[in-house]
Amino acid sequence: MTTIPTALTRPRLLFAPGPMRRGFLLGFFATLLVGLMMVVGASIGVALSHADRVMPGVSVAGVQIGGLDRTQAIGKLQAELPAISEGALALDVDGTVVDMPYSELGIGYDLEASVDAAMGVARSGNFLADGVARLRTIVGPSALAKAAVVRDQAAIDALVNDIAVQFDRDAQDGTVNRHSEVGYQATRAIIGLTVDQNALTQALADLLAVPGASGAALDVTVQLTEPEISSREAIAAALAANWVTDAPLALTGVRKELSLNEAALNGVIRFGTLDDGSWGMKVSRDAVRNLLRPVAASVAVAPRDATFIYGSGGIVGVIAAEPGRTLQLKATVTNVMAALELRAGGSMKPAAALAIGVAKPEVTTAEAKRIAPVMRPLASWTTYYVASEGNFWNANIHIPAWDLDGKVIAPGEWFEFWQGIGPVTLERGYGYGGAIIGGRSVPNGALAGGICSTSTTLFNAAMRAGLQIGERTNHSYYIERYPMGLDATVLQTDTWETDMTFRNDMEHPIVIRSYTGNGWVRFDIWGVPDGRTVSLSAPITSNHGTAIETTVVNPDLAPGTSKRVEYMHNGFDAVVTRWVRDADGNLIHENTWYSHYRTVNGI
Repeated sequence: MTTIPTALTRPRLLFAPGPMRRGFLLGFFATLLVGLMMVVGASIGVALSHADRVMPGVSVAGVQIGGLDRTQAIGKLQAELPAISEGALALDVDGTVVDMPYSELGIGYDLEASVDAAMGVARSGNFLADGVARLRTIVGPSALAKAAVVRDQAAIDALVNDIAVQFDRDAQDGTVNRHSEVGYQATRAIIGLTVDQNALTQALADLLAVPGASGAALDVTVQLTEPEISSREAIAAALAANWVTDAPLALTGVRKELSLNEAALNGVIRFGTLDDGSWGMKVSRDAVRNLLRPVAASVAVAPRDATFIYGSGGIVGVIAAEPGRTLQLKATVTNVMAALELRAGGSMKPAAALAIGVAKPEVTTAEAKRIAPVMRPLASWTTYYVASEGNFWNANIHIPAWDLDGKVIAPGEWFEFWQGIGPVTLERGYGYGGAIIGGRSVPNGALAGGICSTSTTLFNAAMRAGLQIGERTNHSYYIERYPMGLDATVLQTDTWETDMTFRNDMEHPIVIRSYTGNGWVRFDIWGVPDGRTVSLSAPITSNHGTAIETTVVNPDLAPGTSKRVEYMHNGFDAVVTRWVRDADGNLIHENTWYSHYRTVNGI
């Protein structure tokens, strides 16, 4: 076994303890202390030598102002800093670029604040930190990143407001308007825009805080508002409307040529919210229905009831009934709507079918033939009068009587005097005759004056036949040729109508027969007797007034001559009651007619 000497295995120290090594360490630390004292002295010296000046090596935005006092530093910055009010900012507002000149922003350098910042370098009040900072200014220059900038906030706010005024806009809906020459045209929608003024003001503040930002671009924050009606919807609606009105819509189903022209089709077009919630063109069903009402009237053909042929012994034959034609309005509206909707979709539908229905006569040929052998006169009444200019020499009484001769009234049907007769016109032979106006007789006061003899005569025949009576009005004063309390006046003007009406409340049809002669008119009511009977009370009168005769001198008349202007008519009230009973004696109708007749003095 080999033995290694202890001296060989013990590690050797680099600086072994000894007098030489201790001296070296003392010398090193003494040198370090002297150096440190020299640095501290240098830092103190810099501080003392720059007590009122910027520390050496300090610059602002690239301009060296180290060693300068405040006034010198401000002057140098003012002379050497680049111009800040030249150039402009480029503002991008929703794709539109607007230049904003710096000269209008009221910005400039805050030289006092910039020098204050420079003077503050190595002067924080912390002895150690300030000492180190001073040494750094000696070793290497200290640069302030930017110069302080001052801006005119009022000017910036005003410019921001100007931008908002220039670009802010409300959303505008797309519209459709019709032009007589080019049809329907769409006006495009406009998207609303609002400049975010707060965001723009803050962005400008951040940008302007850095000198030399000229030429920079800034995207302006905006808020966009979509219109409720888009351009696409407006354009589609205009196209659909033009397709609907591009050509007349023929109406088929009858021999006559009928169509809805452009003006008519324009009247049914509406623009608004559709069933799916979108906006567009639609066809108004109500407007189509109103448009087709005149068409219905022109298409309709009234059915003709079966009528009877009369001989000397009564009814000898029957004239056959004829069906009529009617427009089924609801179905026709559906057909027209379907055609227009196809057009709105771009398919040129040339026509729509009219839905035609059959109007059945109320009195059929079979019914007329069945009852003809058993029909009898149910009642009759005759009125006698004086043919004169007051009734246009019979014409105003005879013409309506002729109109009514042979008229058949179906079971349950109402008869109305003014609808039963033909038009009251001069062309048909009517003339002006006497009328009661304001309680006085007025010669030639009304067209068809005297026609009340016709209505009163027919009323008395119908009333005595036991039929249901509707409207009946007495004359203003009593006329002696009529039964007391049983006259029936009629009147028709542009704004007022007095009518005489009754209803066939029998099981079978009835027929009106009329007969006329010079100074007389007669009506017979024919039907199938059902056993009903009619009884009338005697007129009960009251409140009598006595008329007197008066004379008025008229210088226009020849001496010794006179002219009757008004006859005397005593006034009174009259009450007449009618009872109608069936074959078993049961009461069917009970009517009480009250008549007030005025007192009219003779002239």
